[in-house]
Amino acid sequence: MPDHVVPPDFYIVVPIVTEGKQSSLITIFSMWNTMMGTSILSMPWAIRQAGFATGITLLVLMAVLMFYTSYRILKSMQSAGKVESGLDFSDVCRLTLGRWAQILAVISSLLTLMGGAIVYWILMSNFLYNVVNFIYHHSTSSHENVSNGTSYVCPSMSPPSHSGNHSNHSWMLSSVDQWLTSDHTHENTYDKVWNEQYTVPFFLVLVLGPIVNFKSPTFFTKFNALGTLSVMYLVSFVAVNAHDWGFNLTFGGEDRSGDAHHIYIPEFRGTFVALTGVAALAYFLQNCVISICRNQQHPENNIRDLSIAYILVAVTYIYMGVMFYSSFPLNKDCIEDNLLNNIADTDILAFVARIGLFFQMVCVFPLLLYIFRAQLLFSLFGDVWPSVKHVLLLNLCLVAVCVVFAVFLPHIGSIIGFVGAFCGFSYAILLPCLVHMKTLHERGELSVPVIVIHSLLILLGLANFIGQFLIIGKT
Repeated sequence: MPDHVVPPDFYIVVPIVTEGKQSSLITIFSMWNTMMGTSILSMPWAIRQAGFATGITLLVLMAVLMFYTSYRILKSMQSAGKVESGLDFSDVCRLTLGRWAQILAVISSLLTLMGGAIVYWILMSNFLYNVVNFIYHHSTSSHENVSNGTSYVCPSMSPPSHSGNHSNHSWMLSSVDQWLTSDHTHENTYDKVWNEQYTVPFFLVLVLGPIVNFKSPTFFTKFNALGTLSVMYLVSFVAVNAHDWGFNLTFGGEDRSGDAHHIYIPEFRGTFVALTGVAALAYFLQNCVISICRNQQHPENNIRDLSIAYILVAVTYIYMGVMFYSSFPLNKDCIEDNLLNNIADTDILAFVARIGLFFQMVCVFPLLLYIFRAQLLFSLFGDVWPSVKHVLLLNLCLVAVCVVFAVFLPHIGSIIGFVGAFCGFSYAILLPCLVHMKTLHERGELSVPVIVIHSLLILLGLANFIGQFLIIGKT
């Protein structure tokens, strides 16, 4: 989960005495690093859901939209002279719109943190499962190369088929029943014990259960730099595979979605809102743009630096999505919401990526739960650590929710889409637009075109959120 899901009040965990101001280069890099998160793994899948041309277009348009609302936040704070003050945008929402706006901002932050924790648990289960598989397969002589000598695989078209009118959820419930009732006559002990969906999420509790209860997360903040290294490695990883695979694009022709070896490139698909939901979270910077710009050496360059950061982020996401989507040698419907799922667990480069991401997420996950716990318990009890009993009970509930999703709905694309669409609508679009119009109204400068344009933006954000419900079972 990227750093931008962290409420701004909790950004500086360890007090640091700083001298001077940060340069524009540091400001731009901080914004880029903040927006780079787990959404990067879902970009090829998001383009698959929207269609090739539509996907690229929507990634650009979503970047423009999210840049504009971030710009509105920064501009309103600069105009009021509050950038360098202790106030943040949630405080401005309370002062401008009332208490309800601040509550909505808090709920959005909590939902984003919870969604991030769920996605992390699913990904950590996936990475741990494949890392152990890699070690197991390379330590036994009985391993059969399921990828037939290739580095790419198509999990979604392995039997039982996911085609037809059955949703992923319905198939998953059926597979749970089969796994629980089967006598596993033809499976070895390893396959019984080590199952990505039904056992690994519970094994993960043994690893993370103790460390999520730490009273202070200071130790884990020392590993934040791993996030940048992970992104750099994934960019290189996709480039290497694209070089090996070559480009595999066939526009037009017949759509044979059930044939894993038939490459068909649709330009548009009706499930495009899956991409806009993912993009809303991928470009989410609104709740920390003020914190990042607060120590800018030249505040007059904030808008310029913000625009450069969004351009770099858009280029990175589009590169990851287009490069993997274009080069993937099989049917594009094979592309998973975690691009590493399309790489065989015997691939050495994928093994390095998985083990690196796993350790990074193990360090970041306790931070997510700490921030969630601190924000919720402080709101309810006025103390981030009311008692050990409160903390243990809350952590137990949070971990249980993560495990339930990892077992029954391990689809990070859908989860990111829902969380991104809601927070994109509420925090990234609704609140900035309302604050801007309210401010203009108080100055007597509010005009009909401004009302129409910003109302349309709010409706687009709402439509994006509603659209996530309309594509359930279709992605």
